[in-house]
Amino acid sequence: MTGGGRPGPDVTGSWVHAFEEDTPAEAVYRPADRPFPPARRPRRRIEFRPDGTYTERRPARDDRLNEVEGRWDAQGTDQIAVTFPDGSGSPFALTVLSRTEDRLVLAR
Repeated sequence: MTGGGRPGPDVTGSWVHAFEEDTPAEAVYRPADRPFPPARRPRRRIEFRPDGTYTERRPARDDRLNEVEGRWDAQGTDQIAVTFPDGSGSPFALTVLSRTEDRLVLAR
């Protein structure tokens, strides 16, 4: 089950962008507790909690991570809708291409 209680892809957990593994069509994320090689830029972090809350930590202009909180809900078998009820961001959809215990792949 997902944040909103609808069946869909299981994306729950904390994920860190493994941009070294990206392809032109895919963005690859690994569990946050996995070791990552050093990088010159901060890594984007996303977290999907079972209660439907969503947290994103994205690099800001000064290279620090800017945190934004929202809500997530599955929309069918491979879509995730992310909204920001407090107006802190624009809603968007994610397409889940695959998910294993140690890898989450999203469409770019």
